[in-house]
Amino acid sequence: MFFFMILNYILLFLSAIGLAIIGLNHYFSLGIFGIGIIKLDIFISLIYLAGETLVMFFFVGTGVSIKEFIQANPETDHKFHKESIAIKRILYPPTMMATLLFVAMVIFDGGWHMGQMNRWWFHGFYFGTVYYFFKSLIIQHQCFRKNTLLILEMTKTKAKINSVDPA
Repeated sequence: MFFFMILNYILLFLSAIGLAIIGLNHYFSLGIFGIGIIKLDIFISLIYLAGETLVMFFFVGTGVSIKEFIQANPETDHKFHKESIAIKRILYPPTMMATLLFVAMVIFDGGWHMGQMNRWWFHGFYFGTVYYFFKSLIIQHQCFRKNTLLILEMTKTKAKINSVDPA
């Protein structure tokens, strides 16, 4: 569980650096790493999408694990599963919005570099992406903490149930 969280933080840190590189490339045409601007945008968006996919799979996977744990241990309170669903309801909307904005921003940056659209489309999507990126990053961190604490509480409850002597 912690491996995926740490890997996710690494990918999202790289995505934050990539987001800054996209902005710098757009405004200053730096030509970082000798890669074309559109190719670099796509590469950075792939890193970002990998990080967000990992977030989704982490929470789906832990939700399934919680559900299976409750099914295997019927004496466990169902509040853990309900809390897991509540965490996902908080997490998914800003994460999906940030992902959609990130992809749209890359598309509009490419469209501007190809001379097909106005630069202001990129500006709007870039600043919206930066805002939602950091908003979703904060929410993801909070949800990681809540989810980890939920699993720890659930396993402690199971340990207490097993340690009670029925005699």
